[in-house]
Amino acid sequence: MRYLPMIALAVLAVACTDTEPQTGPLLGASAGVGNASDGAARVYEVTIENLTTGQPFSPGVFVTHTARESLFTVGGAASEGLRQIAENGDPSTAVSMLSGASGLADVATVDAPIHRLGGPGGSSYSFTIEARANANRLSGAVMLICTNDGFVGLDGVKLPGGFRPVSYTPMAYDAGTEVNEESLASIVPPCFAIGPTTGETAENARTAEGGTVQPHPGIVGGADLDPAKHGWTYPVASVTIQRVQ
Repeated sequence: MRYLPMIALAVLAVACTDTEPQTGPLLGASAGVGNASDGAARVYEVTIENLTTGQPFSPGVFVTHTARESLFTVGGAASEGLRQIAENGDPSTAVSMLSGASGLADVATVDAPIHRLGGPGGSSYSFTIEARANANRLSGAVMLICTNDGFVGLDGVKLPGGFRPVSYTPMAYDAGTEVNEESLASIVPPCFAIGPTTGETAENARTAEGGTVQPHPGIVGGADLDPAKHGWTYPVASVTIQRVQ
């Protein structure tokens, strides 16, 4: 299994002290499935494009896997790895949990923020990932940085068999692990470093929520996030997959 390097970015080095376990899927749901390694490897270039003006995306994780596995399930509890991405923009727990998971072909990390349209950096990010004969699905998650526990999620889409590129428009989801307070006290600091508003001091406090993964309701307002600045319309992102080998 190949792991792409993760870059430690000071602006996204959010301290995490909460360790409440979650029990949702993060692959490995079908123990004993061995066909993820069958056949010759195929290599794909994946490009994620941020289509929002108010939500930078965090580092995250993408995986290739068999059709019987899942990274997350709508209506199910988020795993600890997914929670850390959705709340803190930290993929390291997910990468550790994915190591040796059943039905997994490869894992790749998004190791830099994907800036919003009009932001201070690039709004697209590309990486390569491998797949094999029966591990022909792609899933992934990156945080919507100016939310409490929002993430852009791609759930088991089929990889192209040939060399013609395919594109998907992933949904914005709420992990159901943190209350959407939308306050400076509960938002990660990078929101106000690379987001649409700057100069505020955020603290990343956490009010736990025992919910499930659901479509994100969007920015409601009434606290420190502004729907006009931090909100979004669909689609939030585009993911293009091109086989290169």
